[in-house]
Amino acid sequence: MIRFIATCCIAFITLSAAAQKSKEVILMDFVKTAEGKKAEAIFYYENNWKVYRDAAIKKKIIKSYELLEVKPDSLNNFDLILVTVYKDSLQHSKSEANFAPLLKELRPNGPVLLNDIKPNDFRKNVFFKIVRPVF
Repeated sequence: MIRFIATCCIAFITLSAAAQKSKEVILMDFVKTAEGKKAEAIFYYENNWKVYRDAAIKKKIIKSYELLEVKPDSLNNFDLILVTVYKDSLQHSKSEANFAPLLKELRPNGPVLLNDIKPNDFRKNVFFKIVRPVF
């Protein structure tokens, strides 16, 4: 009987964890860097985007994030994928309002740039997708 109860508890915990994960909302931004401007893009994301997300995790605005580099292929339509994970749709729906004061607090004079090259000159946001884990 004790073994059965323990098995049921483990199953419940496993199912609860899976149910929680399925509530996540994942935002994926696909970015193409301008020719010869990869250093500016990486600098920008490391010194701004990452800084904002590190602070957002501490304030529970987001769950996690990743910056992924894409291996070149025949299409070569994007170089980077920026991933931001929200614990649920409520956290995602409040992201604009939650990030606005954070950006002002961390970078009151605007983003830090390499070579004073503006974001629109070193990257293009090709498209974005909002995805949810199925299992």
